[in-house]
Amino acid sequence: MIEAVTRTLAILNMILYCGVTLILPIVLMRYFKLGWANLLLLPVLVALPITLVITFSGPLFFLEGGWFNVYFQYALLVENVHSILIAVTTIYLVQFLHTRRPGIRIVERLMRQGVTVRPERMRLAAALFFGLFLISFVLLAQPTYGVINWILNPRTGYQYYRTGAGQWYAFCLLFLSVSVVLATTYARSAYTAIAVMPIYMAGVYLLGAKGFIILFVAYLIVILAIRQFRYFKPFALVVVAAGALLIASNFVSALGGYGIDEISQYSDYFVNAAKYYEAFLNGSLPLFHGEVFLSSFWSLVPRALYPGKPYVYGVIKVIDAFYPGQAEQTSTPAFATVDYFADFGWFGVLLSGIFSPANFMNALLYAMVLPRISTFNLRNRIPHRMLMLFAYILTVAPAFLVYFTFPMNIVISILVIKLIDVSNRMRLSHAVFEPGGRSLDRIEQ
Repeated sequence: MIEAVTRTLAILNMILYCGVTLILPIVLMRYFKLGWANLLLLPVLVALPITLVITFSGPLFFLEGGWFNVYFQYALLVENVHSILIAVTTIYLVQFLHTRRPGIRIVERLMRQGVTVRPERMRLAAALFFGLFLISFVLLAQPTYGVINWILNPRTGYQYYRTGAGQWYAFCLLFLSVSVVLATTYARSAYTAIAVMPIYMAGVYLLGAKGFIILFVAYLIVILAIRQFRYFKPFALVVVAAGALLIASNFVSALGGYGIDEISQYSDYFVNAAKYYEAFLNGSLPLFHGEVFLSSFWSLVPRALYPGKPYVYGVIKVIDAFYPGQAEQTSTPAFATVDYFADFGWFGVLLSGIFSPANFMNALLYAMVLPRISTFNLRNRIPHRMLMLFAYILTVAPAFLVYFTFPMNIVISILVIKLIDVSNRMRLSHAVFEPGGRSLDRIEQ
């Protein structure tokens, strides 16, 4: 009887995990009356099959008891509680900003900040950021693995040759992410946006990570929906198929095959998490009482500028207890859920789930962008101020500010918006015309 109840609870825990990431996007989709191809739901749906395979295949093959391993179930429970807290907190904050007078005033004031954005200058900015991506890629690849070698095998470059040049990898992702948003949002037509998509798919493939490919695929589908492209469904399928081919190629270069054995060996996030919770619950690995959080600030220091930077900091302190010396080898295994549990246990899970600064920032962005997302269709000819554009980029850019933590994310954000603003103010020596002959900018000498 007890075993049957335990298995039932375990199954419910797994079902909850499958659906918990959908809570926030579905609630906000209904709240703002968005279509299914929206920037919140679609990335989750595209990533969900791979997420489930990665989560459940490893424990099935490598943990005693498989899916019913008590420590795996404990890790899932931590993740479920944390995700629910984030969703509930964010939904409450969005409603406050969207319906309560103080919140409405905050949003409206922010939307009026900055000069008016000019579409033709944003296309210029897109080219500028793509050029910065190419420069960053050369600075990343050439000193470590070689540009040609990295192009031929991006996965190997990503896994083993980022040490000492990780800042350039982060900049590659940042610049490519901003460029794709500006290029596709402000393209003269949906067909022009489609024409540049292969360039950005190739760019993200060079970065060697499946997760980023998924994010870019989801974004490219969303932008077709925002632009209300009449052949949305067939072109969306083409984008998904292209992304699937790139992900499959990435899997093969990383694992040497497509079989369930290869995939399960790669899917160690929750296997490692189960090992951590076993050690914690058995008393052999105590909580870190803030060491993980405080030492994580070492991530702000580029190793190229300070070679004495320790290899073991942040959540790597936990990883090092199980894989000593692995950090020095440039690649550390991933531990699901542990980063918000290892310092203070369940108190840390509750604290980070409710009071995470990301909750407040995301709520503000959603309140600004989601009710007005259709206005970024150029056919509507609705102008936006600079800060509204930046809020849009923060919300929709597929991998913006990944790897940049506080306070560097603030500095980088200011840099990006300044570059866009400079592009927007640049004087052009010729008029730029949209289809139909209507000039969007007067001739400037």
